[in-house]
Amino acid sequence: MTEQPPIADELSTPSEPPEGGRSVKRLVIGAIAAVVVLALAGGAFAVVKKLDGGGAQPHDVLPASVIAYARLDLDPSASQKIALFKLIRKFPKAAESVGIKSADQDVRKLIFTEILDQGGCDLSYDKDIEPWIGNRIGLALEKDGETPVFAVQVDDEGKAKKGLKALFACADDTAGVAFLDGYAIVAEKQATADEAVKDAKKAPLSTSKKFTKDMADLGNQGVFSAWADIKGIFGSAAVAGLGVPGLESQVDQSSTALTLRAQGSALELLSITRSPKADVTYKPSTIGRLPDDTAIGLSFPGLSAFPKEAQDELRSAFREGFNSELGEDGTSASLAPLEDELNLKLPDDLEAIFMDGFTAAIGAKNLDILPTLTGPADFGSLDVGVALQTDKDEAARLVTGLVKWADLLGVQLSGQENVIATNSDMAGSMARDGGLGKQKSFTEVIPDPEHAFTALYVDIDAIVSALLKADPPGDIEDGLNQMKPLKAAGLSVTSKDDGKLVRGSLRITFDE
Repeated sequence: MTEQPPIADELSTPSEPPEGGRSVKRLVIGAIAAVVVLALAGGAFAVVKKLDGGGAQPHDVLPASVIAYARLDLDPSASQKIALFKLIRKFPKAAESVGIKSADQDVRKLIFTEILDQGGCDLSYDKDIEPWIGNRIGLALEKDGETPVFAVQVDDEGKAKKGLKALFACADDTAGVAFLDGYAIVAEKQATADEAVKDAKKAPLSTSKKFTKDMADLGNQGVFSAWADIKGIFGSAAVAGLGVPGLESQVDQSSTALTLRAQGSALELLSITRSPKADVTYKPSTIGRLPDDTAIGLSFPGLSAFPKEAQDELRSAFREGFNSELGEDGTSASLAPLEDELNLKLPDDLEAIFMDGFTAAIGAKNLDILPTLTGPADFGSLDVGVALQTDKDEAARLVTGLVKWADLLGVQLSGQENVIATNSDMAGSMARDGGLGKQKSFTEVIPDPEHAFTALYVDIDAIVSALLKADPPGDIEDGLNQMKPLKAAGLSVTSKDDGKLVRGSLRITFDE
């Protein structure tokens, strides 16, 4: 498309707002939110496509000086629409609520028709939006942290100018608009839009080394992706205006990026965070060694994996909380008899558990009794256990002391080696290497457990099936039935280069 000079004047509006008028800037933001919600409800991000495919992207027309950026596609490709339709039909009520009836529906029409109806505008999608709207929207935040700039892909700049003017007039709003490489650059003021175009011509975001490196490390982009310069955000005028002293100096030269994409029958939200000054060595997760019938598993690396400043703050908060539980008359001396009986040092030993980390699990057996639990005594029927990751001898001492302490409180627990559990069978299972890491439902959502330092696994299918056996009330049963297409969810966090690059993955799998 032939490049047009920037619009030299703001698109003005009548002095009297029409009844029900809405801010166009809020309409655009509403459109982005609606697309994200719609896509999450139906799995619109089902086919991965490369970031640089299909013509100019929003990052090609927004300036490199921005400190945050988000991009989404309003009109997924044919293959994406088919995938969306297949997934959303697994959730009939969700499909009905968002109006998805076939795989070839124009998602843009669904969204903008709803927005125009809510805005009370005498405009229609077919007449006033469809002739010029393109497929992509980008949103960036200028370096002051307060000024948003939109990049809206357009098929016809002349019609886009007319359509945008109609939208602004309807909402009794003003905005600056300029055009660059098939995009309308929209900002609150005309000078801002013109300046963004001028800067993007000189150096677009796509030429930023930090941005391009982060996106390369992130890999394939989905329909939605985002990026932020964390150092720039904390150094912006908006954050400085919060009045927190020394805030900028506590943040190193870091950045983050994320994308939502598909991996076979799974949806994945993948993020990376770069922190060049980090120097942390993480212990590998042991979540894959949990029993093979684990319904919920968690591996926590311990506070020792955090930067020293964070460790000190968390320790201080923990001790303050512990002391507050003792009450006004509570003193370390008052704990001496209990410490002698349990062979524990309080709160040091409790702090050590969180410093060194632990792995916890809830088994799938007897989950149907959850709605009927009445007290601590009932928990013995559930398989719940925690494996401490501290020194072997220290772990055995801690487990023995904690089991005795629980007994004094009227709660029966079992201990074996470094494991404390609700019953002896669970304690024994967790003291041995289990087979969770070999289960397909687990590997589909946590693909690299040996290199993850934090991991969370949820067997959604097992939990839903168990709760349905409990004969729940009608409304709860209906909600559980709606969740049947979901299989499992997993969160894993890995690191490279001594913690300088951290990758987080949240995956959800569906029935095929």
